[in-house]
Amino acid sequence: MKHLRRVLCVLLAAAMSVSLMIPASAEAPKKDCYPIIFVAGLGAYGEDDGLNKIVPVWGMMAGSMAKHLEKQGYEAGTASIGPFSGSWDRSCELYAHLVGTRTDYGAAHAAAHGHARYGPTYKKALVPDWNDTDRKLHLIGYSFGGNTLRYFAQMLKDGNPEERAATPADELSPLFSGALDGRIASITTLGAPHNGATVFEPNVKKTGALRALLATGLALANALPLNGMYSMRLQQFGISFKDFWTKPWTVTKIYKFFTSETGERADLEMTLDGAANINKTIECLPDIYYFSYTACMTEDDGKGNQVPQKGMWSAFKGTAKTMGKRIIFTTPGGISVDERWMPNDGQTNLISALHPFNEPARDYDASNVQPGIWQLMPTLEQDHFDFSGGVKHLFGGTPGTREFYQEMAEMLEATQK
Repeated sequence: MKHLRRVLCVLLAAAMSVSLMIPASAEAPKKDCYPIIFVAGLGAYGEDDGLNKIVPVWGMMAGSMAKHLEKQGYEAGTASIGPFSGSWDRSCELYAHLVGTRTDYGAAHAAAHGHARYGPTYKKALVPDWNDTDRKLHLIGYSFGGNTLRYFAQMLKDGNPEERAATPADELSPLFSGALDGRIASITTLGAPHNGATVFEPNVKKTGALRALLATGLALANALPLNGMYSMRLQQFGISFKDFWTKPWTVTKIYKFFTSETGERADLEMTLDGAANINKTIECLPDIYYFSYTACMTEDDGKGNQVPQKGMWSAFKGTAKTMGKRIIFTTPGGISVDERWMPNDGQTNLISALHPFNEPARDYDASNVQPGIWQLMPTLEQDHFDFSGGVKHLFGGTPGTREFYQEMAEMLEATQK
């Protein structure tokens, strides 16, 4: 915990220093581009969290990338969804934040999973007119955020027949209607564990103790005045910061949520079998442009293992070594793990980040970008955290980080022409 506090203090101090050094600039003319929405992954936060105003989850040391793109004339925003929740709940929250409404997890789904039907209410819509127009979205997902976006796209296309059967038409969330097909222009993923990550595999690393430690830390966090700074968004399970003093047994609910071997939780969906089961329900949609950015920062140690390269963030070196060990096994679901899974960025195996195994892919060609297939960008020599801005000099520091995301926005804008 002391180490965590030191890291947070350094981040806060650096971010405030950077914000003071960045000169103000006039905004550019409005771009003729669909809204760009950033969706982060496991443990992250968004613009509805107070912490994002101090250390933006997208940009960090370089400042908010959403605000930077807005100054360049783009419409952009950062979604605030459950940092530990599974893809269904996160997709429901993403929809609610996009349109500015109360989260509806669905009557049938809530009953089947034993939690409340409704969740957080988003007072400010990321894209106020999205429900009332045919506007599409450019969605950018970092880490598990990439997995979430693929799930979300499928929900928009298919809706959900169980929810339609269980809910009166006037109460049904548009997300479950199947009437929102064709509302996504592109999906871009950065270091996404499309096929899972071996760091969550019991054969590679025992995660039970880690989850218990995480649960304990979050339970203690409930006793602190953090409401509004960082939200777990687990109200549907009866878990809330503000309830701690009046309902201290909330601690047991937190512990149960994080130590269960089943249920709706991001890390369970990032096991190899968990990801494979999700992928069976998702397809590459023919009208969406897909782009995949990957990173790798390990190298062969001469003994058949992959180890961290110099410069990898120290917090990721342990997981990089764990994922880089030459461990051969087959998951209960029949997925073979061999040497191909060893190169990684400290959190995601390179082979998993490229594209979902069951979906088509090709190397990126700027002169021939096609929808319905993954365009694979060149793999970057960096660690997993660098995509968000990190604590190091991503792409040459603040100017390089901004240039990276601005070029990405221009690439997405070009798909509309």
